[in-house]
Amino acid sequence: MAQHDFNIDNQSAPAFRGDLNNALEALGTLSSGATAPATTYANMLWYDTANNILKMRSEADDAWIDLGTLDQSANTFAPAGVAELTRAQAEDDTSTVFGQVSGQRLAQAVAANETPQSAPSTSEVLTATAGATTGAVGTYAMLKFSTNTNASEGSTHAGSNLLYSSAGATVIFSTSPSGTWRLLGRTSSGNNETSVSVFLRIS
Repeated sequence: MAQHDFNIDNQSAPAFRGDLNNALEALGTLSSGATAPATTYANMLWYDTANNILKMRSEADDAWIDLGTLDQSANTFAPAGVAELTRAQAEDDTSTVFGQVSGQRLAQAVAANETPQSAPSTSEVLTATAGATTGAVGTYAMLKFSTNTNASEGSTHAGSNLLYSSAGATVIFSTSPSGTWRLLGRTSSGNNETSVSVFLRIS
């Protein structure tokens, strides 16, 4: 720690060397000291060791501007002039005010601006279901196996093994659906009528 007026006088060589070394030490230590340097210059830096504050001289050389505080124990630096945002400022998603924000304030701001994900209403579910195309995932269909098959409720089957069908004494069937389907009833290999059931498309 050293301070100097940064003015090297005309002097003998040994004195000049000592004076120059003192000036360089002051530069290297940012003119650190418990009190401000006696001679100041615009934009010079001074580390105030009494308060652990790094300061800069104003352009007009008439005041010291605090740049920030150093915690010598934790080896950290906190910039000066950065205010902590209030809760209202942190939660205002249109604000252009900058500042420090704690984890608590950040969580509050996120919660205040978060769009709640509410469950769809019954009407929305029914409308979406009614608008689904035939054979879409989530829809039901009356299907039969393309070959007589014994199958139990809950089993899953490829659409390529199924046919769109009618139910009754005379079974009418047509094309195969796409995707994978879950059987909701039971089928047997006895005849066409007992191989028809309701299926739910699951993928």
